[in-house]
Amino acid sequence: MEKMENRNLVKALLEVQKEIKNPKNTEINPYYRSKYAPLPDILNLIRPLLAKNGLVLYQDVGSTPEGVVCVRTHLIHESGESLKTSPLYMKVEGKGKGSPQSVGSAITYARRYQILALLGIASEDDDANLASRPRPTATPKPTR
Repeated sequence: MEKMENRNLVKALLEVQKEIKNPKNTEINPYYRSKYAPLPDILNLIRPLLAKNGLVLYQDVGSTPEGVVCVRTHLIHESGESLKTSPLYMKVEGKGKGSPQSVGSAITYARRYQILALLGIASEDDDANLASRPRPTATPKPTR
């Protein structure tokens, strides 16, 4: 049997998962007409539980030369044990592609999804399925 690494971190994460609840969907995504749990709500939910169990979460943010956003999430235990996610790359989309707002939006989505995945939680009825579908287009009105 392999020696277990990060024993303290895993024990602390188990305690977090015993108490954590899925965040409520309190915001509306007007683009897809769906609800989601915003990043600040998720952070407010998890920070007390992480701190109570000696855990710190931080996220590195960067980008590629092509302008693709990259986020990597780290979980560190007070013992010094740590784990990190694989980088999550998000293509910057939208009308204002490359604008601070579109870059910020991609970073926020990546941060949110990484935290949810790392901690094994999901917002109520996650909007990921809706987001992966193309947005419906308006049907042109017939001309007379």
